[in-house]
Formats: sequence, structure tokens, C-alpha cells
Amino acid sequence: MDTAPTRTHSARDDHATTHPSAPLPEVGPPVAHGPRIPLGRTGLQVFPFALGTAGFGRIDPRAATAILDRYAESGGNAVHVTDRDADVLELVGGWIRSRGVRDDILLTARVGAPRRTRTGDERLATGFDRVLDGLRAERVDVLTLDTAAQGHDATRLEHALAAAEPLVASDAVRSVGAYGLDATQLLEARVLASGGYPRIDVFETPYGLGDRAGFEGDLRRVVVPQRVAVTPVDAIPLSLLAHVPRPGRAGIPRFRGRLMRALDAVSREAGLTAAATALAWVRAQRAVAAPIVDVLAVHHIDDLAPAATAELTTAQAARLDRIGSR
Repeated sequence: MDTAPTRTHSARDDHATTHPSAPLPEVGPPVAHGPRIPLGRTGLQVFPFALGTAGFGRIDPRAATAILDRYAESGGNAVHVTDRDADVLELVGGWIRSRGVRDDILLTARVGAPRRTRTGDERLATGFDRVLDGLRAERVDVLTLDTAAQGHDATRLEHALAAAEPLVASDAVRSVGAYGLDATQLLEARVLASGGYPRIDVFETPYGLGDRAGFEGDLRRVVVPQRVAVTPVDAIPLSLLAHVPRPGRAGIPRFRGRLMRALDAVSREAGLTAAATALAWVRAQRAVAAPIVDVLAVHHIDDLAPAATAELTTAQAARLDRIGSR
């Protein structure tokens, strides 16, 4: 007589069922073995691209959970969040708990640094607490200080690093990054680090084919000798990802004409999608560690995953360099 297969009970089952708010109740697949590269001087080992969650608020929660699962199945281990969307933080935190993968996933969080508001100064700790509360976590691996709204105020940068100092000292944060700094401010941050403030080891900045001018130049000349790990954002415009579920941000305008034709030709030679080719190009640039890529569907992960190990030939990279710099 046929008998139903028995299911072995595990501690992970207990852990998952104690959190009914998780996006999916069942335990999903563990984080697969995948390539890892050093994240600069942080001591962290990261998958060659991080999963951004900026688009998760625009899609069904189950679709977002499926994306997280596929990223983990592909070997991915770095998830990027911000303090701006409580629902996304709750979803990501629920996924981590239900899958039992906190020790396998690197959490990077961009948080607004102290800034002047109508009600006074909003402290960095406020945004950081929002992240921890939303994720129901005790720490993040990289805390990125978003200073974009502060202009060139050196005092604000010092206040931001001072606010991050106790978070690093208490092990609530393993490494500190920054977003929105220019080359002069990065040099100022280096001087502040020599005086005992936390060192900026990760730098988020828009960078990719068709959007190169902002990083290539003074910024790159500063981050390379400092061994700061660059994690580009907006490296892959949604226009390069197939079958976007709903209208997204417009693609970078320069992904048209000669650049798009060159990208298509190189992609055919390399056996990659256009998005994967663009990702492989940006990964190969000096100082770049793990681009942060926002996706809206599971098949976008499938399109991009080969870029984690793909290498363009010198001729292919040179062709994209030549046209993309115009």
C-alpha cells in the first residue's frame, strides 16, 4: 500500500511558523553557493551584484518574494533597502526570517543622514531605527549615509559620521558607506577618518553605460587609491530588462542609437542579454564591486545572473567604451 512521504520536522520550521507576518509561510530554498568577491576593505564577501528593492512597492508582495527567492537560488547574498518604505522593509525582513537566511544575507541600507527639517534636525539614528524596526533585525552589514540633500556642508558630513560612530561601536553596523558625496567631500571624509570617525568603505553612485560622466573623473581618482568599493546604482535601466510588468523609470536616453546597436551586437557575440552585457561591462570597471540592480520580475534575475561570472573580451569592452563615452 502506498504511504504518503513523511516530512522531517526542523528547527527552521519552528522559526518560520513563529512569524505569521512573513510574506510566504513555507520555508523557501536556502541561499545557493555562488561566486563571491571582496567588498573593498570591509572584509565582507558579496555576490557580484546586489538586489535592489526600490521597485518592490510597485509589485505584488508575492512577486517580490519570488524575486528574492530566485536571487538566493542564483547564489545572490546582498539585498539593498532604504529607510523610505516601511512595507518593503517588512517584506524583506519577513522573507529573511521565513527562509532562515539572516547569516547568509548581507543587508545594505541607505539611510538619510542628519538633515534640517521643518521640525528641526532629524537624526540618522531615527532612520536607522526605522530600518531595524521594519526588518526586525539587530544589525545591518553596510550602512550607507545618504547626504545627497545636504549639498557641500562639511559640518553635516561630520555630524553624519559622528552619528554613525556609536552604531559601528555597538556592532549594529559592520561597515559605513555614503551616497551623494562629491570628490572633495570624499577627501574630507578621509581626513575625518584619520581623526577617529568611521571610515567610508563603500560608495553608492549612479554609474553605467550611458551615464558615465558623473563618476569617471575626480570621483574615480579619489576612490581607487582609497580602495573604496563602488556599488553603482541605476547601472541597468529598466528599459533594458524584458517585459517590465508596468511602466517604470525611463531608460537612460543615451541607450539609443549607436550605443544600443553596439550593445546588441556585443550581447549576441557574448551570448548574453543586453542587460547582462551592460552589467558585465560595469562590473569590469575599476573600483566597482557589486552594482545594485532593481528588478521587477523573476525572469529579470534569470536575465542578469550570467553576468555574475561573464567576462567581456577586450575588444568587446573597448567597443562599448568607445561609443558609451560619447
